[in-house]
Amino acid sequence: MTPRADVFTEGGVRQAVDLRLNTRMRVIAQDPTVLGPNGRILTAEVDVPRARLEPGPRGPRFHVVDYDATTGTYLEPTVLSADGDLFARVGDKTLREDFAFHAQQVYAVAARTLATFESALGRRIPWGFSGHQLYLVPHAFSEANAYYSPDDRALLFGYVLHGTPDGETVYSCLSHDVIAHETAHAVLDGLRNRFLEPGLPDQAAFHEGFADIVALLSVFSMREVVEIALGPAEGSRIDRRHLQPQALRASILTGVAEQLGDVLTQGRGALRQSALETPPTGWSGSPAFLEPHRRGEVLVGVVLDVLIDIWRRRLKPLLDPDGDRPTKTVDRRRAAEEGAKAAGQLLIMLIRGLDYLPPVEFEFGDLLDAVILADEEVVPEDGLGYRKILESRFNAVGIERPVGTSFDLLDGSASPQYRGLNYAALRADGDEVYRFLWENADIFGIDTTYYTYVDTVRPTQRIGPDGLVVAETVASYVQMLELTAVELKERLGAAPDEMSGVGSVDVGDQRVVDLPDDATVRMFGGGTVVFDQFGRAKFHVHKRLDDWLRQERRLRYLRRAGLYGDKAPIGATFGLARGQSIAALHDTDTSSGEVW
Repeated sequence: MTPRADVFTEGGVRQAVDLRLNTRMRVIAQDPTVLGPNGRILTAEVDVPRARLEPGPRGPRFHVVDYDATTGTYLEPTVLSADGDLFARVGDKTLREDFAFHAQQVYAVAARTLATFESALGRRIPWGFSGHQLYLVPHAFSEANAYYSPDDRALLFGYVLHGTPDGETVYSCLSHDVIAHETAHAVLDGLRNRFLEPGLPDQAAFHEGFADIVALLSVFSMREVVEIALGPAEGSRIDRRHLQPQALRASILTGVAEQLGDVLTQGRGALRQSALETPPTGWSGSPAFLEPHRRGEVLVGVVLDVLIDIWRRRLKPLLDPDGDRPTKTVDRRRAAEEGAKAAGQLLIMLIRGLDYLPPVEFEFGDLLDAVILADEEVVPEDGLGYRKILESRFNAVGIERPVGTSFDLLDGSASPQYRGLNYAALRADGDEVYRFLWENADIFGIDTTYYTYVDTVRPTQRIGPDGLVVAETVASYVQMLELTAVELKERLGAAPDEMSGVGSVDVGDQRVVDLPDDATVRMFGGGTVVFDQFGRAKFHVHKRLDDWLRQERRLRYLRRAGLYGDKAPIGATFGLARGQSIAALHDTDTSSGEVW
């Protein structure tokens, strides 16, 4: 029964108000080519945060605009019912061809993805541009691509005419994976907007890899979809062979964008399939793994292994209920439920870690460190060993927690000073946070001779498994320095002996070309400070600007990859409009087989 309450308007008229927090909407659960046991497109009903919707649909955070730039066609806005799903029982042909359903698909999946981030972080998340609504354009252009464009404040979804052997049009807006992936790009930009700027190779790879992880775990969190992935059932049970690690890893859920992947890879299968392979020794320095998608797949592969390990641990009571007499079959629904729970919990862990990341110069080890730090605060007792599994899987591919970047400020070794500061203001005011950093610069290891400013101050409330609320405020600051090539070489020359000058460092079979003396280089540093509910600083995660070894690694990578403009300082721009950086990552070169 729908929860309602009676209220009275100013004129004394009685009016019923709907108190539901969510609306149920039907969505294609993964991709139009993934079929359920009845041979129809696999769909699911999902909870979408309830909001007053205008035609589009248009809500407080999303606005669907159906404009096709290729044909110059604009369609009238879709009107969704406030009391029920218009597409609850329609056939597959309608799902594929009805543009009104396409509008519902992009709105529902995008809203559900944003809600997952906000629930995990315990606060509303702003977009990375000036504005409250992100445009969703389901038929933006005739091209096998989809991307987030901050300049347009939009997610743009392409389509491919005659993209299947039957001559049907392939719409990227019907892929749950693609929508969730692109929405994750937009959310990440709102959380860490400098991750779309030139940095170390892990930084661009993180945007792609984490967006894939969000897409995959979002699909995994739907029990109905997991049941299909487990294979055919004998009655209500499945053979335990379907629950072996390799079988789980090779299931349909490990691919992103099946139908679009077939178009781009000439039938070779789903995108991101190389995430199923163990990266070779020394991958981090290999030229092949400097490409963002390939490097990001390392992160996807690690998280898939973590998910399977956690899922198997949760399945142990089902696989061996008596402790010494393993069963040959397992209840299919229960096995799927455990997989969905494992995926949901792992996704929450990873999202929570985003707040503990430094705001600049991201590296994969930073994510491992941040996830563990954040999870320890919300779940002090790791009963199922999730954190141990996470760390062991990251370590297995050579990703370790960094040394000397994160500091516990409550351990008593160095206590910050709060004289003259307002504890309440530290939880909301950037100027007060800057004053705090200024007064404690020596303790925090911040060189105030560099330009420094507080980027964000965001309160958050997270609910632990014991039901208690963990209230925190997360503040980030950024430091910048711009030097000429001559000045940079002087700094590097004064650095330790193992650091050579910019023009004499071997990079594979090539050498970095000397910078012209009049060239300029922009460098970044910065950190994140986490305050507790009383306004006391408890964690500091810091990337020093004067870490010249890191700065040289960054410069070598940017020079070799050509990621800079002709006129702007090196390290300031990719040489593209900011809104085109994601589009460039999603280049539709079919020879690579790893892009959309």
